[in-house]
Order: sequence, then structure tokens, then C-alpha cells
Amino acid sequence: MQVKGKPLFRRVIFSVSFLCLLFSASIITGAPEFIVSSSSDELKKETMEILQRSCQRLSRIFGDSLTGPVSVYLADTEQEFQARTGTSFPDWGIGCAIPSRRLIVVKSPAHFEYGKSLKQVLEHELAHIFLGAKMKGQNIPRWLDEGFAMMHSHEWTLGQDVVVARAVLTNSVFPLSEIERLNYFKESRAHLAYTLSFLAVSYLFREYGEESFVDLVNLLSKGESWDASLLKTTGSDYGDFQEEFLDYIKSRYQWISLLGDTFFLWVGLAFLIILVYLLKKRHTKKILRRWDQEEKGLADEQKAH
Repeated sequence: MQVKGKPLFRRVIFSVSFLCLLFSASIITGAPEFIVSSSSDELKKETMEILQRSCQRLSRIFGDSLTGPVSVYLADTEQEFQARTGTSFPDWGIGCAIPSRRLIVVKSPAHFEYGKSLKQVLEHELAHIFLGAKMKGQNIPRWLDEGFAMMHSHEWTLGQDVVVARAVLTNSVFPLSEIERLNYFKESRAHLAYTLSFLAVSYLFREYGEESFVDLVNLLSKGESWDASLLKTTGSDYGDFQEEFLDYIKSRYQWISLLGDTFFLWVGLAFLIILVYLLKKRHTKKILRRWDQEEKGLADEQKAH
């Protein structure tokens, strides 16, 4: 029995050792650990699930660049939020990511209303953490950071088209380089800054591809200048790229901005009211005609009896 048992025992030992090796490898190369703090167990569970799913998509783009645990706090009060993020954080902010500390702080949806889902906010902040880890301490343009975070979290809404169209109409679209001062913007200007950031990154992805975006980030993370990195990935320096993007914005939103003009807006509304009236009138006539036919049919039946 002992002779026959030795091969089986060795196979068991080998299997256990192999599984341990796989497990340790998954720890080294797998998703980062999330340490979530919340007064609500339900929100804590939801937060963990959102972060784990979001992490898979970000890892596909950036690989295993994020190592070590990520701490996530859901703040129940403004004081708790400010204590975690710092008093310099703008009052319109609802979430904050500090990549150097692998820290995310979000206002708890149980105590704050901010017009976005918890999923969008967490995905946005986690994108900052991943991108910051990939940059390895190097500076990244604010519009690239915010634009990618918005694109990852699918934050675009129809209202943002109106924001850009109004900015084009009033000639108030500002260069991407000004977005570096985002934390000092008023809420309306910050909204436009986020919108332009999203459009700029979307333009970068569509015109040059995801690989160019990753190459750009890799070059920046190695200490390459912004101009040199853009030239190698898009063929344009920063100034040329900004002009290229501005031309794209104007060509895309020029016709929409006409709706922001008072005259065109009222003409459009008048046309819409007339159209609705005619459609309702037509529908009413059809109903009356059907009623007349039904009444005639009922009268004919009564005569037959």
C-alpha cells in the first residue's frame, strides 16, 4: 500500500504546490485590492462590485501598472469629505482621487444628491488612479486626465452638446491648456472644461486610435515633453493639436449653435407648435370619422331589427 501510495501522494503535493503557485501569481499580477470604508454595508458592497468590474476594463488598457491596495472612502458629511481631500478642493466637487496615495474619496449618495450615479463617480475616480499609476509621478495635462476619466465612466449627456454649442456661439471656447487651472474655475466654467476635455480625448481616440493614446501616455511617463510626445503620436505639437481640435469643435457645433440664437430658437419653437397642432388635428379627425362610422353601423343594425 505504501509503494502504491507514494505516486498518489506526490501527485497531490504537486497539485497543491501548483495551485499555490497560481494563487500567488494571481496576487502579484491580478487586480489591486480595494479597501472600502462606508457607514452603509450595502453601499460598501456596491462600491466594491463597481470597482472590481471597472478595474478589468482599465487593466486592459494600462496592464498591471497599478500595484498595492486602493483606499476608498464614502464620506457622510461635507466636513469628512474636506478632511480627506483638503480644504483647497472646489465646493462643486463630489469625488476626489489622489493617485500618489492610491486614495479615492467620494461623497456618499446616501447623504448627497449630485445628479450622477455612484457607478459613474467611482469609475471616474478609479480612472484617475490608474492613469496616475501609469504616469509614475510624471505630470499629465489636466484635460487628458479628466477627459479619459469621463470617457471611461460614460458621463456624456445630451445637455453637454448644448453647453459646447453655446460656447461656440458666444466665442467662449478656451484652449485646452487653460484647463490646468480647473480647480479655481466657477462651476459653469468647470462644466465647460470637463466637456471640452471629454471631446478632446474622444477626438484623440477616434482620429488616432487607442494605441496612440497608450503610446502618448507611455512617452509622457518616461519624461518626454508634451510637445515631443504629441508629435510622435499624432504628428502635431501641442499648439497645432489645440488648433486642430478647435476647428473640429467649431465645425461640429456651428449648426447646433444656431439654435442658441434667440431668433432661430423662437422660429423653431413656433414651427414645432404648429406641427404638433396639425398632427393632433389630424388625429382628432380620424377619431371623429371612426365614431361616425360606428354610429352609422349601429343605426343600420337597429333598422335591420
